[in-house]
Amino acid sequence: MKIRKYSSKDIESCMKIFESNCPKYFDKSEHSLFEKWLLHQDDTNSSYSSPTYQNTLQDNYWVIINEVGNVVGCAGYYISENPREARLAWGMIHSEHQGKGYGKAIYQFRLEHIKANWPNYKITLGTSQHTFPFYAKMGMKVIQHIPQGYGSELDRFDMEL
Repeated sequence: MKIRKYSSKDIESCMKIFESNCPKYFDKSEHSLFEKWLLHQDDTNSSYSSPTYQNTLQDNYWVIINEVGNVVGCAGYYISENPREARLAWGMIHSEHQGKGYGKAIYQFRLEHIKANWPNYKITLGTSQHTFPFYAKMGMKVIQHIPQGYGSELDRFDMEL
């Protein structure tokens, strides 16, 4: 397994990963938001906005490559100044490759990157009822639960480390 910085050549693979996780993990309405996030990674002049993406200093995104060279996952984070937080963003593993340790690896990679570069920032994320148990096992705590916060079938769980 290898983790490397996202590049524009990865957009098709990342969009396929997103699609493999709909509708269980992501609402179809999030498709355009995710695509804008990816386009923004290569062109900071392209606009990206969401309710939580405000006062942003920097964002980072990576892909996970399996042993045969395929992109099987992607994940990142962004830094907000007010409040001072590193918010995990758009983490996902292709549905065919879940349960193989890729999610844990990219979580730990992001955590180490944040701690090395933004040591005094709170680490947060928003996730659904399907993935909050994974993040709870990683030590994150639920601070808020919003029923149907991501769509009619997806509750939102805000968590922090």
